[in-house]
Amino acid sequence: MFTFDFLDARHGDCFLVHWGTPAERVMLVDGGPGGVYKATLRGRLRQLGGPGGDDPPHLDVVCLSHVDDDHAGGLVRLFRDMRQAQQDGDALPYAVDALWFNSVEELVDRRAPGLSASVRPLLERAAADAAVTASYNQGRDIRNAATALRLDGNAPFGGPLTEGAEATLDDLDVTVVAPDEAALAELEERWRKAKQRGDPEVITAAYADESVQNLSSIVLLLRHGGRTALLTGDARGDHVLAGLRELGLLDDGEPLHVDLLKLPHHGSDRNVEPDFFAQVRADHYVISADGVRHHHPHEDTLRWLVESRDPDDEYVVHLTNHIPFAEETLTRLREGRAFDVDVRAPTDQALVITIGDRP
Repeated sequence: MFTFDFLDARHGDCFLVHWGTPAERVMLVDGGPGGVYKATLRGRLRQLGGPGGDDPPHLDVVCLSHVDDDHAGGLVRLFRDMRQAQQDGDALPYAVDALWFNSVEELVDRRAPGLSASVRPLLERAAADAAVTASYNQGRDIRNAATALRLDGNAPFGGPLTEGAEATLDDLDVTVVAPDEAALAELEERWRKAKQRGDPEVITAAYADESVQNLSSIVLLLRHGGRTALLTGDARGDHVLAGLRELGLLDDGEPLHVDLLKLPHHGSDRNVEPDFFAQVRADHYVISADGVRHHHPHEDTLRWLVESRDPDDEYVVHLTNHIPFAEETLTRLREGRAFDVDVRAPTDQALVITIGDRP
């Protein structure tokens, strides 16, 4: 079984990956903005516990794709609950084996040792900036909680999750597609410019939800039982394609086919171009957004996706929320085409996709 539970993460990302039988394994990817933990994530996690609630929900991995509030906020609250129980001497509400998380500072220092420490005072002086407060500090909180909870950081990778890193969990094969070297070089350049100019705003954009860069975003290719899923976080489409080519997963011939593709950056038209969909095709396209913030998904993104496919291709475009303008666009685009549209019902806690089901 290879199943995905895409929760109502509002304008962010939050979903569970299930694989393996009979002892099911579970990965949590991102936590959505802060309110998502209490509204949907906490309840969904409790369903993973043993009969009668005797055993705490078990997560093999918690993966934070990158430090933006709409991905990290819910995880801050999850780990806060775990830390509170630890401090009170109570049983932890969740059993978590490992945390996959790239600290931006760690990525910068990997290329330029000591650079992050020299820039940190600038960020601390900019603490009043909403982007820094909601991202830089959240990353620090998650890192500190993981240390206190003795979570196995980035195991079994043994270091940052960057292009080419590989690991296997039971029979789930994981390949890191991004961040690639070009993204890391650009990230380093931002920090150098911030230091030279004494201006934290140069790197604030690398944290901000509005940023088209999202340079540290982790992109994962998951393979299990002959099925594949490409999870793109908020990475730029060109960086995803570059990583796939570098890993020999994409060439100038046939496009890469995956069973499930989570669209980058909630379907923003600033992160992808038509070529992205021409190069990566899927049976299931998932868009995690609510249409309220930033007008995600953009109509152009939906058009590029549909126009990249032949009219008789069968696939499904999934929306985690009812978004009138997106659904109206897809209805128009469906004329003369074979694809379907799936929208999470308001009464459903999650949009569940079992890979292997016919599109």
